[in-house]
Amino acid sequence: MNIDTLLHKSLVEYIPDAQLASDGTYRCQCPIHHGDNPTSFVIFPDSNTYYCFSCGSRGNIINFVMERDSVTFDYAVHQLCDDFGITLDDSEEYRQQVDIVKRNAMWAKSMQRQLPTIIDYLHKRGITDESIKTFGLGYSDKLSALSIPMQDEWGRTVAFLYRFFDRMPKYKNSKNIDGLFVKGEFLFGLPQAQKFLRHTKTLMLCEGALDAISAIQQENCCVAYCGISVGKSHIEKIKDIVTPMKAKVVLCPDNDGKASKFVIRARDLFRKQAPNIVVKVAIIPDGYKDFNDMVVGGKDIAKDCTYESIDLYCVKQMVNSEPDRDVQEKNIMEFMNTVRNPMVRADIAEYLAKAWNRDVSLVRELLNVKNDTAEEKLQDVVSIDTAYMKLQNKQEEEKFGTGLTNIDETIRFAKKDVVVLGAYSFSGKTDLLTEWILHWCIVENKKVLFFSMEMPVEDIMKVIVAKVVQVPRHTVLQYIKDHPETYNLIVDKLRKNLFIIDKNSLTFENMEDYVRLMQNKDTPIDIVAVDYFQYMKNVSTIEEQDITARQMKAFAKKMGVTLVMLSQLRKASQSKEGNGNFHEPTQADLMGSGAIGNSADYIILIWRPALNAGLSPIEREEQKYDTILKITKAREVRNANTIFKLEYDPATSRLHEKL
Repeated sequence: MNIDTLLHKSLVEYIPDAQLASDGTYRCQCPIHHGDNPTSFVIFPDSNTYYCFSCGSRGNIINFVMERDSVTFDYAVHQLCDDFGITLDDSEEYRQQVDIVKRNAMWAKSMQRQLPTIIDYLHKRGITDESIKTFGLGYSDKLSALSIPMQDEWGRTVAFLYRFFDRMPKYKNSKNIDGLFVKGEFLFGLPQAQKFLRHTKTLMLCEGALDAISAIQQENCCVAYCGISVGKSHIEKIKDIVTPMKAKVVLCPDNDGKASKFVIRARDLFRKQAPNIVVKVAIIPDGYKDFNDMVVGGKDIAKDCTYESIDLYCVKQMVNSEPDRDVQEKNIMEFMNTVRNPMVRADIAEYLAKAWNRDVSLVRELLNVKNDTAEEKLQDVVSIDTAYMKLQNKQEEEKFGTGLTNIDETIRFAKKDVVVLGAYSFSGKTDLLTEWILHWCIVENKKVLFFSMEMPVEDIMKVIVAKVVQVPRHTVLQYIKDHPETYNLIVDKLRKNLFIIDKNSLTFENMEDYVRLMQNKDTPIDIVAVDYFQYMKNVSTIEEQDITARQMKAFAKKMGVTLVMLSQLRKASQSKEGNGNFHEPTQADLMGSGAIGNSADYIILIWRPALNAGLSPIEREEQKYDTILKITKAREVRNANTIFKLEYDPATSRLHEKL
């Protein structure tokens, strides 16, 4: 017979008073403390363990006999063998284990007699005389080391941990002994700590034996893992301990910046082996390395630590350990696939928004966080009285138009609006945008930051000069040579209000940096114009287009600007319909139309009728300079007009409304 044989003997059969309950457990009056509660003692048949909710006794069948009869481990084993009619295996291995435990007990007592040698050191470490006695601490003259007996779940001294004072490493464990002590599976402090679990409903897992002793001294249920890191066996033992109590686990890494691997590994193991257990991380206050430091400093471990979810802690470690932002995003996106709790996901988004200096809505979009925190949800609830007062106190927004009279009588724009101007290729969308920009800079006195990702800055300047001096575009270079005063004319009108950035493949994050740069130079931007959406970075797939389009509104709100975004229409939608009729574009023809429709306050589409393949040559000639403008979405309209005709004058390079 070996110990495993006894551990598999059914507690339900051994304790016949326990009756099946509706939750699948077996319950009865506690046979250990004999209380009055008929259901306080619970047997969990799946793990073959017990727990008493009144006296706090817990464990397996051997623990039960030891607690019930107040006997040692060896006596309990012999008693169970008699009860089950099992012949105790008197093998050499078993005799060796018994001898080792007895010898360890003798060694522990002999080293405890040398305690005066080490007592001042222990007191300086904040360890009380009661804790010294409880844990059997002593001193080894032979090793010149503090001796810390390592007791298994049955209270047997199965090994020793030594703390040296004159050599490195400072700490050393006894060697592994099969069936008795395995360093990588052992939980130090378990016999002393588990009695406090009933009150704390929290099992703390720390790195060092003295830290566990310090925490237990303050009546916390705390154990220390032995070995390089937390292992599968540790998790299985912890699961058996906390599951009956529905307790949570708190990992307690040292505050030395070296514990991230311990926490991340533990997180992975808990997720795989015990996914239903709540796991948090204790953050030790600055100025203290570990629990023992806190005790020496007069701190209350449970109260003075702060606590956060293990998922949030791991994300913080990813950010702090990886300087490359792109790598951070990649790692965190992969990590978030394993974070199930929506509240934790929201907390992570809040943290990353601050760490990355980004709008939280953008980070939520990136992480696909759809749920606000409870506090945010409550803030969203507005009474009708408050809503009316907000309306009554609302200041009239400053709005501006495009310089095209009829259109401005229908719609006008405000800060934080998103305006999308969509068109097919070669339909004049950049030309129309330039008309608007000149009006905003010269007439409205707005400061415009123009991101030209398609046309180089010299070509943009050619369009601007042609419109300002009203000459055909192809004559601009010659005009500049013939009229050197042109430079002063352009500069006087546009120097303070128009700024152009000629770069490809930008993101909204890049644009934010430029807007902030202008703000730092006391040049607050009113309008950001982008030419155009499909030239931005990461818009090659439908999914990427959707994500980027959804960032438009957040960008406008965060930066406090009006965002005017040019966008292509799908080429496939340009095909003619039956009988050679031209397809009049709709909002659905925009690339990324779904997200653009949700994010934009105004959507304006333009097209050139002359591109209609069904027109006769005469009709095409008559309409070759015409442009149709249609408003397909508007946050606020002033009249019912939504379609307008524009005409391009090649002699002046200007667009005019056509009556």
